[in-house]
Amino acid sequence: MIDITILITLFYLIINITKNKNKCRCTMANKKNQRNHRNNHCRSMQRRWSAAKYREKKVKSQAHPSTENCDKLEGSRIINLDKLQQYVNELTTHAAKCGSQIILSGEQKSGLASIISSHCLKCSFIIPLTTSNKESGPKGISHWEINLAAVWGQMCTGGGHSKLKDNMSILGVPVMSPNNFINTERSIGQWWQNQLQDEMKEAGQEEKRLAIQRGDYHEGVPAITVIVDSGWSKRSHKHTYNAKSGVGVITGKET
Repeated sequence: MIDITILITLFYLIINITKNKNKCRCTMANKKNQRNHRNNHCRSMQRRWSAAKYREKKVKSQAHPSTENCDKLEGSRIINLDKLQQYVNELTTHAAKCGSQIILSGEQKSGLASIISSHCLKCSFIIPLTTSNKESGPKGISHWEINLAAVWGQMCTGGGHSKLKDNMSILGVPVMSPNNFINTERSIGQWWQNQLQDEMKEAGQEEKRLAIQRGDYHEGVPAITVIVDSGWSKRSHKHTYNAKSGVGVITGKET
């Protein structure tokens, strides 16, 4: 027979072992829950930190625009001196008030003309530099003066867009696109035509006035003396060639 004392001891021993196992299970579960809670808390903090950094970066980018996203300003530019003086006045006035550095931040090109933007690093105030004046052309279309001068020069010297591009590339100056060149060329041609018509009408009125003053009439109409010349293209290589078009010039004797 087993002693009652031994049975009681074994019973208490089994109870203690069971309690310890349950206690270990609870401890492990608590540790696991704490670990999960810490991980969730860390992930939540990381998301909040990332969101805060994103908002801070967005605010900074709005307050101080970065030049990395802008086209890098390089090469040379042709700048009107009056525009440059106006820009320097605005620049120095703002720098004296704000006391911060001002840097170039971007450029909007239109042929040889540009609008160069600069901003203050402290208050983000933008100061534009317009490199050329604008001129109102035919039909109310405005053109940059530097573009008009460049195309006008090529028309007078027999050049074109390719020649202008070669010259400007050597100087390191961005040149206008072919379409811009053609549109400017057409505007100048229309400008010339309108101007010539006005001058011809003015010269005709002056010739008429002088004829009346002299008393020169033909069948009751004031008569004027003119000098006429004309010409057309010819070629004589293996065959005779006459152009179907030519040029004629009529010049009033008195004007």
